[in-house]
Amino acid sequence: MSFNPPPGKGCFTINAIVVDIGDHTIRQGKEIRRIEPKAMHVLYILACHPNDTVERGELLRDVWNGRVVVEEALTRIISQLRQALGDSKQRRLIQTVPKKGYRLRGEVNWPEGPAASTPTPNEAETQADDTSPQPLPEAPVDTAQTLAPTEQTPADKGFSPAPRISKKALLAAALLFLVIAVVVVTLNKTVTDDAALADQQRISVAVLPLRQLSNDDDTLYFADGITEELTDSLTQNPNLDVPSRYSTLAVASADNNSLSDVAGSLGVRYLVEGSVRRIDDEFKIAVRLIDAGTDRVVWSESYTNTASSLFAIQQNIARRLNEALLPQANESVVAQTSSPDNIEAYQYYLRGNYWLMNGKTSEWIYKSEAALQQAVELAPDFAAAHGKLAYLYARHDFHDAFMPREEALQKAEAAITTALRNNPNETNALLASVIRATSAGHFSEAEAILEGILSRQPQHATALYIYSELELARNRFDKALSRAQQAYDLDPLSPWINVNLAIVHFWRSNYQAALEAAQNAISIDSNYTWAYVWQAKILHRQGQLGAAIGSMLQSAEIDAASAVNSAYTGLLYLELGDEPQAEQWFRHTASLLGDTPQARFWQDFIRFTEPGQGSDVARQLMLEQPLLDNRIFSLLPLLYQNYIQAGDNDAAIRFLQSQLANTAPEVNVYNYRYFAALQALTVLPGDTQQGLHKLAAMIGDNATPLQIYPLMNKQSVAPYLTDKQGGWLDYYWLLPAGQTDSEMRHKLEQQREEAALQRAGLTP
Repeated sequence: MSFNPPPGKGCFTINAIVVDIGDHTIRQGKEIRRIEPKAMHVLYILACHPNDTVERGELLRDVWNGRVVVEEALTRIISQLRQALGDSKQRRLIQTVPKKGYRLRGEVNWPEGPAASTPTPNEAETQADDTSPQPLPEAPVDTAQTLAPTEQTPADKGFSPAPRISKKALLAAALLFLVIAVVVVTLNKTVTDDAALADQQRISVAVLPLRQLSNDDDTLYFADGITEELTDSLTQNPNLDVPSRYSTLAVASADNNSLSDVAGSLGVRYLVEGSVRRIDDEFKIAVRLIDAGTDRVVWSESYTNTASSLFAIQQNIARRLNEALLPQANESVVAQTSSPDNIEAYQYYLRGNYWLMNGKTSEWIYKSEAALQQAVELAPDFAAAHGKLAYLYARHDFHDAFMPREEALQKAEAAITTALRNNPNETNALLASVIRATSAGHFSEAEAILEGILSRQPQHATALYIYSELELARNRFDKALSRAQQAYDLDPLSPWINVNLAIVHFWRSNYQAALEAAQNAISIDSNYTWAYVWQAKILHRQGQLGAAIGSMLQSAEIDAASAVNSAYTGLLYLELGDEPQAEQWFRHTASLLGDTPQARFWQDFIRFTEPGQGSDVARQLMLEQPLLDNRIFSLLPLLYQNYIQAGDNDAAIRFLQSQLANTAPEVNVYNYRYFAALQALTVLPGDTQQGLHKLAAMIGDNATPLQIYPLMNKQSVAPYLTDKQGGWLDYYWLLPAGQTDSEMRHKLEQQREEAALQRAGLTP
């Protein structure tokens, strides 16, 4: 089949529809719609052969001049034509011929016959294809969107010569006019009803991970970054319900999931999907908005441009998506983000954001920091990059000991200040402020910031789980669970949200629920090491040392470079009574820390635990340990033993008080070990003693390890711990059996026997 390219001007009719080739318009009665040049070219070719099937391959070859494009490009064009022709639902004018192509059904009339010449492609088509975003097709009626007519062209433009219309066509036009009148009335009522409904029912949309079609890191970072930015932008629209990237990624990654399956699993109506391809120095970005219920493309766009405009393209896509989903909404609901001055800074930002959002091993922290630092060096006022850095520094001790506390706090403060100076609503900087305020005991300040974030973004799952951390710090365990559950309900397929839920259950001594949440995180992402670590910590608290070690070994298979994980594994082996294995893990920890005093401490850890080895050198090395007291384990009992053996109680008290000066004044789960150790050395104020007693009652078996401090000081168990004998006593191997009363000696003997049985079970 041979085709002629469309002429630069002229008209033809399809039934009573007038098509102006030169003006790229379609007229039905008084309504005129404009279509893109490629769409006009496809319609022209179909009109040249009415009622005949035109193969997809031939359309792709002729319209795109032999360029290789995905078939989705043609599908998008057909969808746009059906909308412009009012044929989206019935599909009577443009019919799909399965496995072949498309057929135009209708009476086509040409004023002078199809053009036989072969003109040079017009300038508008070339520009639209190669450099500029294409015009939006009309939004769907069923979300309160009308097929609004574009501005009408002058009567003398684009309709010469006038089409010759037959009597049959005139009769059809009259009937069509009556049908259109009925349809318009119906559409107006639908639009009114849908507009009212939009106030009552929010629109649900998920942003699927953009596919990376080029095998290079820049495309990977950009595809992931634009997915994250689009999700964040839509989330900030209060009229939209948007599942998080974690949940969306988990569902979209499942095998054999169709788009309707994905939408059903996520509970959304609309899906945003697309791809990113790099060709030399240019990026080809294609994005579509799909109504999953009808499998209809609501809006689609492709962009071809250099890296210098990537940020602008991302912003444009976000704006167009908001407009397509909620055209009746005020533009103020669309999140606006200022572009960095330096595009290279934006690319470093995308790299840093990729590692911040996707890191599963210890190295991600350093990779993210390095990239984000490059971004802010190139663009000193780049608020989003400063915000990500602030969050990273605020979490300096959340897992691995990323950097010394004082250094991290100083850097966090500087990044927060810069980010908020350039954007007072920069979310990551605000969340970093919450973490710092919570740690310092400024609970009212932290709550006020969180409430501000949630007033703007009520579905911000990260803000909600950080709220649960604040409630834990305030000893409000029920409210902490409520916040953690809210975050989970919004983002049930996020590994971290599940681990956060496990942590809250852990502190409530609900170990079964905690274990289920940690295991759920592992089932979602089997490479998420943090879930294995918390699974081990939960098992450890229950005295299941063998199972805890097994979980840590699984984590080590994924990431053997975590100093925290390595040290914790060694401590578990030591409690199991397997000193050779413990020493092997401590030496591995030392190898990860390089030529530092911290490495020397772990190299000689076993020797420092032996009776009479509480030397000044050991103490100094421990005091320099960033890992001294972290979220997973604490070396405080060993340091405490050093002070006791040296008879230096005053120095121990000064040290403990200095540590408490950096925390909340009240006893909570983040500082209770220091208060318990201090009480074994001196008398605490009455309200503090009462707070310690109350917290011990709340956390149940988690209070059992606090027995170590009075026991090492040759005291009886503190009164607030007398009814907390069921949990596993950490560091029991530091206690000579003869130094305790008969009841405690019996408990210690039971733990040694249980450890021996478990050790035998692990021995090959």
